[in-house]
Amino acid sequence: MLFVAGLAFVPLLAVPGGLKGMLAVTWAGLCGYEWLACRRGYAASSALRIAAGGHVERQCGDGSWQSVRLCAGSVVLSRFAWLRVAPPGAGAYSEPLSAARHESEDWRRLQVIWRHIGAA
Repeated sequence: MLFVAGLAFVPLLAVPGGLKGMLAVTWAGLCGYEWLACRRGYAASSALRIAAGGHVERQCGDGSWQSVRLCAGSVVLSRFAWLRVAPPGAGAYSEPLSAARHESEDWRRLQVIWRHIGAA
């Protein structure tokens, strides 16, 4: 959705036509890169768990848990979160989370942790 919005915004810029084309191609490339990173991340994990201290882990396909790093660009709202995580030796990808899919206690823990360490 944001891919299309970004492409629709490019013609409105007050820059020469050639630069608009280059910006559109760059935007498409960046969106494609992000899409591939998300696809690889989703294929390699099935769940996230966030400890009370803010430590984040993902569950691998074999059922083991692997520590991941919470990256800049994460957003936590009252009913929705978009966490960017990076496994060791791999690129960062985004994990969407919804309060409707989680127990209220787990969601409340994420909200508290984010208030304390998310902005740091």
